Amino acid sequence: MYLRRFAENTDPNKYGLQVRRISNIDKVIPTRPNKVFVECGFYWGTTLENVPHHSVEDLFSQIEGDAATAFQAILDDPDYAFPVSWPLDPAHRKALAWWMAAQILRTTRQRKRLARLGQAANAVEVPVGVAALAANNPHLDFIIENLIGLASILYTRPWGLAFSAACLLTSDVPVVLFNDHDADNQLAAASYCDIALSLDPHRLLLLPGSYLQMEDPNKRIDHRMVFQGAMGLALVQIVYDAADALIAHHPLHDPWRHWKPTGPRLPAPWEGEHHPSPEYAIEYNTLPPNETVEKRWTTQHPA
Repeated sequence: MYLRRFAENTDPNKYGLQVRRISNIDKVIPTRPNKVFVECGFYWGTTLENVPHHSVEDLFSQIEGDAATAFQAILDDPDYAFPVSWPLDPAHRKALAWWMAAQILRTTRQRKRLARLGQAANAVEVPVGVAALAANNPHLDFIIENLIGLASILYTRPWGLAFSAACLLTSDVPVVLFNDHDADNQLAAASYCDIALSLDPHRLLLLPGSYLQMEDPNKRIDHRMVFQGAMGLALVQIVYDAADALIAHHPLHDPWRHWKPTGPRLPAPWEGEHHPSPEYAIEYNTLPPNETVEKRWTTQHPA
């Protein structure tokens, strides 16, 4: 549902996507949205009675189904790159907040972090009914414990909807928490960090953190903005830095035409990396309420 937004619709019900491995970043791998970022059995769990179950996969399917209409409301206006109505309808906002929370918690990067810490299963005492959902899997336990709280935090924060002149990419870590992505306390980090989510090759959500809100009253409420090339390419770098193993982009909207990875990515502590983590500081102006962007600029590129 999400990756299809970064894919080229070549035939009815056929979508082409381009993927790059972090370990071999210059090689482009053509694929389809349903053939990538998939690991069979990743969310399978075991009950207290040692019975295998797929309950967390079922939960994610429900969250994704609910979020699909929210993506449509944001991205599918026939005339403009932004929806006519912003802020988003509360029902759509809630569905997308749950979806973003799930993406923060569910990734392979998150599981590796938890495995290293070895503390997720003992972090919070949970009711028996919830514990049974993910009894023998610390990562699933961590997801269930934190999902509601994280979705609530994201729902209540101001949301910025941006158009980027530069082409964007996404990764197997689609939601990025600036400067504290691998924090032990993910709920606290989500309360104050800038947070970015690429929505398609030219649009993204940016939830401004405490510093940006302090500096600009317009960022304390939902707002819209337009990013010129440099700002968009900086966000490409930030998404790339946080990816675990794979990034993806649209075949016709390839950031590599104007961008190359620079500097060290976020350290991977489970691999013994000890280099300094890159730090990000962003500034932007909000778009006046009476201005928007024509829909054609989501597919066309200036010369």
